[in-house]
Amino acid sequence: MEMEILSRNNPGLKELKKIIKEKSDCILIEGMKLFSEAVKSKCQIEKIYIDKKNINLLPGLHPGYKNCEIVFINNDVLSRIYTTDSNPKNKDLILALAKRPKWEIKSLLKLKKNIIFLERIQDPGNLGMILRSALAFNAGGVCLSEQSVDPFNTKVIRASAGAAFSMPVFLVNDFDSFFKQARSYNYKILATQTDAKQSLKELKLALPLIFLFGNEGSGLSKKMIALSDDVIKIPHSYKVESLNVGVAVSIVLWELS
Repeated sequence: MEMEILSRNNPGLKELKKIIKEKSDCILIEGMKLFSEAVKSKCQIEKIYIDKKNINLLPGLHPGYKNCEIVFINNDVLSRIYTTDSNPKNKDLILALAKRPKWEIKSLLKLKKNIIFLERIQDPGNLGMILRSALAFNAGGVCLSEQSVDPFNTKVIRASAGAAFSMPVFLVNDFDSFFKQARSYNYKILATQTDAKQSLKELKLALPLIFLFGNEGSGLSKKMIALSDDVIKIPHSYKVESLNVGVAVSIVLWELS
């Protein structure tokens, strides 16, 4: 199915802008590279927005694109809708809507791979980096508490270089229930704090593990620390007060790989 948008006041364009502003079951994908990554990850593409002049770029990237609704918009209008790039190149101009991937927590725990749990993480760049590192170092998944940034925020997707399409992400509302379930699969839960007595290097780590990381400004809550089995720190120079959470997660995952 194809349609063309010629006016900025077109209802179809207004619908897209509404989706961008509001959280929904759809992911907004910006740019040809991320669109290609989404397709490789078998995301279910629902709708594509592209200039007619770029339509020849689609077949190689998405053999099944004819099953999607294609909306033609000229590059000038498309570039004004972008949220992550103020001056995108014409050959990169494409927007797509895809369904959010869904995973089951029980399936994640059965894998018995390491899991990263993030409490109230706010920065899209940090979460994107964490998803990318989690994929690179073969983590099982990333869990988010409430009041965390949307894992399918366009800035998260861009910072993750497309890893957000492949790395299982879960929102956990009930910490007690989740950790109880995890322990039934022999997971050990480790909280991270800059002033912890034990160092990551000093621990004899037996897999599988869940590592807890806190908010960029305030760190982990007391409740989260109380729910952990142990508290550890990542040793670093005294010249630096603390590590960026994305860097800290990457170091831990590398150490375990």
